[in-house]
Amino acid sequence: MLRLLGFFIAVLVALRLAQALPGVGRLFHGFLGFWIVAIAMAWGLSAVSASWAARRKLAASLTALGQVDNAHNRGKRGALLLAAGRPAQALADLEAAVAGEPESAEWGYRLGLAQLALGRPREAVEALSAAEARGPTHGYGGIQLALAQAELARGEARRALAALERREQLHGDDAQAAYLRGKAFARAGDAERARRAFAEVERLHASAPAFRRKLSAGWVWRARLARVGVVL
Repeated sequence: MLRLLGFFIAVLVALRLAQALPGVGRLFHGFLGFWIVAIAMAWGLSAVSASWAARRKLAASLTALGQVDNAHNRGKRGALLLAAGRPAQALADLEAAVAGEPESAEWGYRLGLAQLALGRPREAVEALSAAEARGPTHGYGGIQLALAQAELARGEARRALAALERREQLHGDDAQAAYLRGKAFARAGDAERARRAFAEVERLHASAPAFRRKLSAGWVWRARLARVGVVL
């Protein structure tokens, strides 16, 4: 009951502030304005609560993994930090995991992703190439996609195309791979093949299963923008 009362008071305070905004304050007068503010605050509080819960869960998992200091746990810690958007913090754990379990393609793959996120493509290529050598099918083609991105970041378009070709042979084609192929052709100066690759992104997106279309929608928009750039 107290929480509900506190929320109601907070909404009234926020409503007063919104009504005082120059130019748009009039939109928040009346019953509709109250509900706009209430819904916005409820959404904001829900987002903050979810973020806080995720942080607490991550902290608990990291603490639990830190109780036993071995290469496997270091790798799991690094993977968690990387997934949480903290590549700089993940780096030391992933390097320790690769050193302790050099036969694992997973740790090399995650290390390469962290290095790529930190703007270190040359090191990422080294880690990803080693991971691919140990397990070329690991990550359902993720290794080759990351390798293509790293090669593009260091200006090696032909090497990026080679990585994408290996990926297609193992796992087939998809929207992300076609987009990266278009970028590689554009970087190599082959505008016509770049345009065809970017056009292929949309076809691959449309023919993909529903759950994959949600993941590939962003690549469609990138490809459309890139096609305009190629044309220009």
